[in-house]
Amino acid sequence: MGQCPSTTRHRQQHFHHRKKPTSSPSPAGEAAAHATADEDCPAAIEDYTADLPEELLAVVFRLLGSGDRKRCSLVCRRWLAVEATSRLRLALDARAPLLAAVPGILARFPAVSKLALKCDRRAESVGDSTLSLVADHLGPGLLRLKLRSLRVVTDDGVSVLASAATNLRKISIGSCAFSAKGIEALIRSCLHLEELSIKRLRGLAESEPITVSALRLQSLFLKELYNGQCFSSLITQSPNLRTLKIIRCSGDWDPVLQAIPEEALLAELHLEKLQVSDRGVTALMGFEVLYLAKAPEITDCGLAALATKSPHLRKLHVDGWKANRIGDHGLAAVGQKCARLQELVLIGVNLTSTSLELIAANCPALERLALCGSDTFGDAEISCVATKCAALRKLCIKACPVSDAGMDKLARGCPRLVKVKVKKCQGVTLKCAERLRASRNGSLAVNVDTPGGAGELQDARSGDESGVLENAGSDTLPDDLDDQIGAPDLSCGSSGRPSRWKARMGALMLRSLSVSMFGRRPCVSCYNS
Repeated sequence: MGQCPSTTRHRQQHFHHRKKPTSSPSPAGEAAAHATADEDCPAAIEDYTADLPEELLAVVFRLLGSGDRKRCSLVCRRWLAVEATSRLRLALDARAPLLAAVPGILARFPAVSKLALKCDRRAESVGDSTLSLVADHLGPGLLRLKLRSLRVVTDDGVSVLASAATNLRKISIGSCAFSAKGIEALIRSCLHLEELSIKRLRGLAESEPITVSALRLQSLFLKELYNGQCFSSLITQSPNLRTLKIIRCSGDWDPVLQAIPEEALLAELHLEKLQVSDRGVTALMGFEVLYLAKAPEITDCGLAALATKSPHLRKLHVDGWKANRIGDHGLAAVGQKCARLQELVLIGVNLTSTSLELIAANCPALERLALCGSDTFGDAEISCVATKCAALRKLCIKACPVSDAGMDKLARGCPRLVKVKVKKCQGVTLKCAERLRASRNGSLAVNVDTPGGAGELQDARSGDESGVLENAGSDTLPDDLDDQIGAPDLSCGSSGRPSRWKARMGALMLRSLSVSMFGRRPCVSCYNS
């Protein structure tokens, strides 16, 4: 990329200090010396990026990670300008000293449309003045906003930002201290708002109920809120709301769920650790994705009512929390009414072959089945799955009383099965895993840990598709089981881990080496242009 002056200068100094020969060299020897010097350091290196339009160069930069983009911005002035004007995402450490640097940062990156301000919980954050600067520099161009641990920001600062950033479509707020008035200002000003996530908002204790609705709001996520019922109008009066997630929010939520109109478009519902009962869930209908986790007041009757009113249900996750309130009766209703079911995840639910046979017979599209902590899921149930779940592709079992005798039935059943994972099942051995793999000529990925946890048999291509089982003891649900499928399982020592780890480290070292080599050779032609 242009000339390399530093190397040329070094060569000139080297020849200048070299001792002169006593006799003049021959013309042939002088020509050979010049040829050798030219081969060591060519006088000019062609810059292959000089003819690239800035728009195409910006597309290349967008394919890089944050660290690589920073390194590319140091190559030359042209790359610095293109990288600055093409950067759409920006994440800043929002501690108090950031205020002095904000004007220069935002002036350098005028095209930013996705901004994240995150502060350490133990540090003092920026305040309203920083949000005012963001509003002045980015304003209508801002489409996504994330605020984390900004405890100094008040409702006034949020209102100023909302009045300028009217095109916001996604907002995520966590561990902040302003109240519902700031949220209401965002909803009133941002008419294009589609996704709203609110977690641990400290100022809701004495907040008045929000009385506005969002016409285009499609997803609402409420987590760990005190007085979260102040968003009831937003839930019940947003006509395009399709996804509702309420996790660990205090108070009685039955009245809120009962107030949702029948004509609502709500298709995905996540309820976790809530005070909600059959009275609230039986008022709902028309779901495609349903998560019920650690809500002990929901029983078989509530699940059966939801299944009856949701014939298009595709995904069902139930964490019964060992309360024994949900079992064969509710799952039998799911099998009878939800013929489109594709994914079923049961944690702490005691089911038997009675409900499994109905699900297998009436749900021909069932492809993913995961069971964790079920005291009644044994060899008979595995045999039922093997003989009747013809479309099953992925099976995950954890902490269930199954044995080799039941697992061997999978060798002759489930013709489309591609992945099996078994954890913490004392009756399943590695020999059983070997037999399963041999029965499909190695095409079946099997992941089985030993009873003592000393080792496992895992196909190098297999991944941890049971992410929901890994989170069985946690308080959060995974966003989507599909996101977990295919991810490498690094929690156990598998046979495929060393090679993947070495390959990843080798690629990282090679990339770092190449960046260090080319990063030290400035593109003079770009600086001089």
